[in-house]
Amino acid sequence: MDQQLVRFVGMIQDMQNPELFLEQYEVRDSISGQTTIKMGKYRDIPACKPNEVFVEDSSNSVKKERQLLYCISVPALTSWVKQYLVTDRHRQSESKPLHHQQNKRSHPDECTNSDEMLCSSVTSPGTCAKRICSNNQLVSSKSTCNIEHCLPVSDSEAKACLVKVYDGDSTFALNDIIEVVGFLSATPTLCVFSNEMEEDEEMCLHSQPASLVPRLHAVNVRKLQHNNPLLHPTLCSSDEVLQLAKLARQDLHLVLSQVLLGDNLVAGYFICHLISTVFQRSDLLALGQFSLNISNIVCGDSYTRKLYAVLEQLVTKSHYLPLTLENLNKCTFVPVKDYDANRLLSGILQLSAQTHLVLDETCLEPGQLDSKGVHNVAALGTLISQQKLDYDFQFYKLEFQTDIPVLVLSEGKSLLPSDVSVPLEPDSSCLETRNEIFEAVNHYLQEPVLQRIRKYLTAVRFLEYSLPQHLEQVIQDDFVRLRKETETKTSPSDLHLLLVFARWLMSLSQGEQSLSKETWELACSMEKQRKQRIKGQVHRP
Repeated sequence: MDQQLVRFVGMIQDMQNPELFLEQYEVRDSISGQTTIKMGKYRDIPACKPNEVFVEDSSNSVKKERQLLYCISVPALTSWVKQYLVTDRHRQSESKPLHHQQNKRSHPDECTNSDEMLCSSVTSPGTCAKRICSNNQLVSSKSTCNIEHCLPVSDSEAKACLVKVYDGDSTFALNDIIEVVGFLSATPTLCVFSNEMEEDEEMCLHSQPASLVPRLHAVNVRKLQHNNPLLHPTLCSSDEVLQLAKLARQDLHLVLSQVLLGDNLVAGYFICHLISTVFQRSDLLALGQFSLNISNIVCGDSYTRKLYAVLEQLVTKSHYLPLTLENLNKCTFVPVKDYDANRLLSGILQLSAQTHLVLDETCLEPGQLDSKGVHNVAALGTLISQQKLDYDFQFYKLEFQTDIPVLVLSEGKSLLPSDVSVPLEPDSSCLETRNEIFEAVNHYLQEPVLQRIRKYLTAVRFLEYSLPQHLEQVIQDDFVRLRKETETKTSPSDLHLLLVFARWLMSLSQGEQSLSKETWELACSMEKQRKQRIKGQVHRP
């Protein structure tokens, strides 16, 4: 309904050129001749009554700019998050008094009381059928096509929305997740397309009917730290995190060690990977990243998909990508600018921060990569090693920073880089009963264990962390000793990895906000075991 106050949570997929609008305009009553000043904010077109005429070139007109953000549903949402949002929305709707449901709110001061969701007003992308608007004007199918190209990950339930922001000082970036409360514009006039519009692809695309891409005039916009529906959007207090961390980590380690076929060492690295996030950038380094390659993966019996299915139950956003030759050679990984329509065509890697990307190399068969495949592999390498992505603007590349934890599953040595590579050493008894193990794990992952782990994996990343001064000399001495003891050269990057590992592995993962000597020694010990595994795998006949 036009001018209804709604709420929408989505990812900024594209940012269009600013739009001029009339913040104030003048109309004349055609009967009495009296003029009236009206406000044009939160509207697409000036509102005139049947007996009113818009006064052009009025000295009372005030023109301003508003920012246009093309938003889509958050890509790669896991099924439990979607289900929770649907259930929560229905629960809120049922709890409202009848008079509250029927009340049409239309004042910006009431935005904080809005809990209406922008859902039924938005249609699913990819709809190319012709539509009839309320004014009986026929909408061309040309204008409604190709919206699916704005989705990084295919999702039949995804929505699209054009958000109009009036705060000129707003600092939004592509791939930010934002929550918008604003007025829905569903005026039938937006459905009318002239012949001239049909010939202009850009005009046609950006003037799509509100039935397909609703316009949302923002009253309030905020960038979200996370999208976990079990936690407060701003995570104001860390007390709850500290209380649940140790128990949640024990639950998580038990689950991961089981699905990793009894390998406790890899389970420890997996936890570190799951809670890692980029906390600072320095030159070419994204400090805090912890991409993980688990090699020596058991093939057959759909093991990798079963492993991913467990991961999907725990995190809020994830995407499983089989690295087949067909996917590498045919899929678009990096967003590309379409200058004819003046829009950004999405790619698989246009994901919001903390979307867990699982790359399955066990699907890779012998064959030849074409030029697109080589480009895609290079993009994956840059994403993993530097946490950035170069978007293709055809005439130049534009760098965008990312924060996407990448897990690579491979049989042998991966063709992709990683911060940490660890071979899986499955227990023989677990190998024989792996189907039963997954069944047991799925049975174990029930409330309250499941909810505790889900909260933990999101919240622990936001804990404050410090490196005690008295440990700095200990770390320095151990680093010198490691350089002398190891056969291969130990570089400063190895020290950085150890520090990141110690930060995530035992300190923050257990709710400890400063590094202890015991944790540092445990990190060094695990790294020693990992390197021995790699060395043994290389020398194994």
